This record gives sequence, C-alpha cells and structure tokens, in this order.
Amino acid sequence: MKLKPVLTDEERFPLLKDQSFLKELRQDLNGPRFNFRSGDRLTADNLEKVKIYRQELDKRRFWTENSLPAWIDQYLKWCIDSVPAYKNYSEKLEENPAIRRQNIATAPWRFVSDECDAEELLVYSTSGTTGAPMDVLFDATTQATWIPQLESILARDGIRLEGGPDRVSICLVCSQKETLTYASLSTYLDGAGVLKINLNPDEWNKPEDRSSYLEKHNPEIITGDPLTFMTLAELCPDIRPKAMISSAMVLLEGTRKMLEEKFRCPVYDLYSLTECRMIAVAKKPGIYRLVRPELYVEILHPDKDETVKCGERGEITLTGGNNPFLALVRYRTGDFATLRHENDEVYLCELEGRQPTIFVTDENRFLNNVDVSRALSKFSFAAFTLHQKQDRSIDFCGWGKGINRSELKQTFCELFGPGIKSSISIRTRHFPETKKVQYTSDIKKADFIL
Repeated sequence: MKLKPVLTDEERFPLLKDQSFLKELRQDLNGPRFNFRSGDRLTADNLEKVKIYRQELDKRRFWTENSLPAWIDQYLKWCIDSVPAYKNYSEKLEENPAIRRQNIATAPWRFVSDECDAEELLVYSTSGTTGAPMDVLFDATTQATWIPQLESILARDGIRLEGGPDRVSICLVCSQKETLTYASLSTYLDGAGVLKINLNPDEWNKPEDRSSYLEKHNPEIITGDPLTFMTLAELCPDIRPKAMISSAMVLLEGTRKMLEEKFRCPVYDLYSLTECRMIAVAKKPGIYRLVRPELYVEILHPDKDETVKCGERGEITLTGGNNPFLALVRYRTGDFATLRHENDEVYLCELEGRQPTIFVTDENRFLNNVDVSRALSKFSFAAFTLHQKQDRSIDFCGWGKGINRSELKQTFCELFGPGIKSSISIRTRHFPETKKVQYTSDIKKADFIL
C-alpha cells in the first residue's frame, strides 16, 4: 500500500465536483485560521452503503428482555472466522471473555477482519481524556455513518437535516487551547458544509469574528461538550440551530435548560465512544435511549464476565456495531448503568460516565481538561489523576518512570499560570486496568454558569 502524505480535495471528495462552497468556508474573512483539512472520501459504492445503513436503522428492532438479538449468532461466527482476536472464541456470547480498551490499544490490528481492504484503512488517534490514548481503525463508510445515526435521533422529534450545497449542516464547536479545526463537506448530505471550530479567540483574527462566522453560516446542528456550550452561550451569537448535541461529558439538567432557553432548540445528551460512535441519547436526566439496534448492550458484573440481573447496576459492555476494522465482542466501556426495557425500546439508566470537570487558571479563566491531557501527553505516564482545590491549588499524581519533575511542574505553570500552587507525586507501581476518573475539582460549576 503506497502512502501519500497529503490528499487533494478531489481525493477527499471524489463525488463532489463543485467545491466552491468549501473554498468560501475556508477563505471567509470572518473565519478562523483553520489548521487541518478533512474529507469523507466517499466513493459511489461507499455512499450507497451509508444510505443502506440509514434505511436499516429505521427497520431494525431491538432485542427483548432476557434475549439476544437475532443477528448475534451470525455476527459471532463472522468474528471467529475472520477476526484474529476472536479465533478461539465460542459461538455462544456468554461463554466469551470480555475485552477492554487496553486490549485494543496494544494490538488494534488483531480486531480487523481479514475481509477488510487495507487500502480503505483510516486511523483516528483518541486524545486519552478518559484513559490512555488509542488508535481507532475504521474506513470511510464507517466514519460517514455518524450522520445517519444523528438523523435517526433527530427524526424521532420531527427534526430533519436538509443538507444541500451552500449551507452548513453541522458545526462541531470546541473551546480549547489547541485542537484541530477545519471546514469540510458531507457527500451524504449533498455537499453541505461540516465545520469544526475552536472558540479560543487566539485562533481568530478578531474575537468578534467567532459570532460573525457562526451567524453568517447558521448551522443546522451544533455539537460540542457542556463546557464549550457554556462559552458559546456567553458569546450569544444570533443563530437558530434546529438542535444542539452535547457529548463527551454528562450534560447537567441546569445547563440543558439554560441552553434551550438561550438558543430556543432542543438539547440532546449523547452517550458515545470513539470506538463505536453513538450508543444512546437522553432528552431528560438519567434516561438514555439506545439508538442502534445493531449494537448489542449488556450489563456485566464489575468483577466477572457475567451479566447482572435486569435492573441491577453493572458495566456497559458492547457487541456488534458496523466497523469491520474494529469488531467488538463484549467490549467493557468503563462506564456503569442499569438496563431497562420498555415499549420495544432499551434504556440505560443511572449512567455514570464522564463528568464535566471545572478547572480555572490563577487568573480565574476556564481551562478545558482536554488541554491538560494534550499538555501531559509528552510524559510517559501510564495513568494520572489531577484534582483542583477551591483555593485554585492542584494535586497531581502520576504513574510512570523517568519523569522529569521540573519539566512537569513547568507544564502546570504554563497551563494554570505561574502563580499556581501544586503538589506533585509520581508513583511507579502498576495501575489498575479499569478506567479511572482522571480529573476532579472542588471549583463550583455555579461560578461559571450564566
């Protein structure tokens, strides 16, 4: 397989001959200084597969209580026959051991089906905000199906993505010190714009350009995390999204109500993972409806690979999905919930996922924990925890060897400001395999709610 360092826009969008809107988005005088280029790379065959996937989302039905999906036997046989990691697995799901993030991170190629074409391989590196960074493998078809998944969620409430050229359908908004930003197009949405922007004013020519650019292009859907949405609400651009999709952190009800009042649209709390994309969605606190019948969810006992009784709390575990480059069989997510069946739907309740963490600098400015993860990625920590006290001081504990303590302290000064007080400990003992809450804080969220 011959690798090319840079793709042309024609290679990124082989079916979109008119890319004038893409140039407009990139060259807009009010736009950000984009630092990346992205494209869906959908061919005619890929696009047809994505459309079929969308149709199947509406047709498939969820499994009933105390039963398995009708497709599970065929899926397990396919995994055993074609995926190296599962060659010794049983065709009975309950007899198989669970896998964790570490299994995939250390050898991602073992979870790729032999049927996959290496020429179609794409790689996404996770930031490691809730665990060690990991390369996630997929192809153009799998990548593009996040939009049908989004469509399926919105359609339940009569919201439709119109798409089409010369309009922005989706804008992913971030509020970080650094992140990849780009203007792109969606072949599936007939050439509609897809943006990823960072609200950090340092990435714009003028701070006011952030609102101007959003107002000019008025995206149909805004996606982001709760803390970014708080920053967006403070800017208060005159936009009218059809919906806002919050992910990466649990959306608190007070924040949801504030956003719905300010932007006059529904706000959805999405539970998703980079490893498999969307899993469940909530429109009210604590009750997440599963959104993908081809992704089987079971709740396993924390200490053994056995399902708990329906209604009992355990670890969310996934089998299936639609990615042949990352086949999942009993994948423990590190998140916990109870499972409930009701009216042909399946729900995750009392979900304990990634909680939003408030960090502030010595100048009382908000700091995104993603920026902390990125800054610490240069150190060889197996894991770490960071806690900020009410007085703004921080306590850090890292597990690793050969760490330069002076360099680490300087990194914290650059992140939190030179006046920050820090307590740093570095340990070398083995760290438990299960996902830990890396970030905690005594800072009150109410200090930053508008």
